[in-house]
Amino acid sequence: MPLPSPPNAADVRKVVEERLNALESMKGAQETVTVEWRGQAKYIPVISMPLDLLHYNPDTHRIRAQRSIDPAREQELETNPFGALAQSFLHQLLMGDPADPSKVDPSFVTLKDDLREHGQAEPGIITRSGVLINGNTRQAALKELGLKNIRVGVLPPDAGYDDLQSIELSLQLRRDHKREYSFVNFLLAIDERTVAGQLPADIQSDFRIKAGTYERSRWILAFIRDAIDRSRFDTSDGRKLSLRLIDFESHQGKLEELYRAFTALKAKSPDEAEKLREQRLLGIVLNKSKTDLRLIEPDFVDRYMKGAVDLKSPAPAEPVRIPGPTINVPGPGPDVQNLRQLTTEILRARAMAASQEPAEKIQEANALITKVDESVVRR
Repeated sequence: MPLPSPPNAADVRKVVEERLNALESMKGAQETVTVEWRGQAKYIPVISMPLDLLHYNPDTHRIRAQRSIDPAREQELETNPFGALAQSFLHQLLMGDPADPSKVDPSFVTLKDDLREHGQAEPGIITRSGVLINGNTRQAALKELGLKNIRVGVLPPDAGYDDLQSIELSLQLRRDHKREYSFVNFLLAIDERTVAGQLPADIQSDFRIKAGTYERSRWILAFIRDAIDRSRFDTSDGRKLSLRLIDFESHQGKLEELYRAFTALKAKSPDEAEKLREQRLLGIVLNKSKTDLRLIEPDFVDRYMKGAVDLKSPAPAEPVRIPGPTINVPGPGPDVQNLRQLTTEILRARAMAASQEPAEKIQEANALITKVDESVVRR
């Protein structure tokens, strides 16, 4: 995959080369920063660069999930990543709270205060064309402070896309790094490596996680994506809208507990495990607390909510065919189908309630959410 190249790349390369040459001509100790370079530590030179010449990295994993808050600007980020609109969007996301980018993240405020008081302690990392591979959030903070320059390490001229991915990850996982990936962005980073064909053992080594954590991360991301797919609905003007990855940022603890409970139960009773999965997803969509979700067992709806919500009887489940040999296994039972239907309706209602649909549709969606929520409260 080719490296991204901003429109001012030639000008930036010229400035970088001039400053690197000036650095080499100086006597005495020179500042360097260590990066992981193709399996070994490499010292790269540090120079000062004007903030206005550099660009935020449109592929940074730090804000991957948050991009979906504004589909129009996300599209701009895809088509013109180094344009003013896209870079302004990245600036906003880098300052924002991962769960609600419309608010400034307290950790960003802390970083900005630290830079104001103590200056820049660690350099960022740039490509020769001026794309920040590390230090995107620092650049945003320096800009907010009204400063003009940033210290950056300069990567070798032959740096490729895989090099940039590895460098970003290795720097992100250093213990002294000030701002970690958000929950969903960590899941996406693992998924990206998996889709690229990297072996699970190598991914686990790169991310410094155990096999169990890797499997849990894969399961949770698949669970989130399934919920998003089920929440999709057709708008009045013919578009398709759904919940977003960012809508699950604040549910890390709930999803990790669900994974543990689901996998433990699935070995004993697959249907009971699916019932638990659907009902706890319902609780998550209704924004119930982690403590409340622990009270939801496979028979929760049957015991406490029976008759509270009118649902059509599901059609008989189609047998599931196992790939390879001609073997059919029974599909999910009617209880699981009923629960799945209920949860899907609430997923779509939640997505519609957050949309720009006509007021009567939003009111109808909120009424359904309230009805189901109150039936849970009355348990």
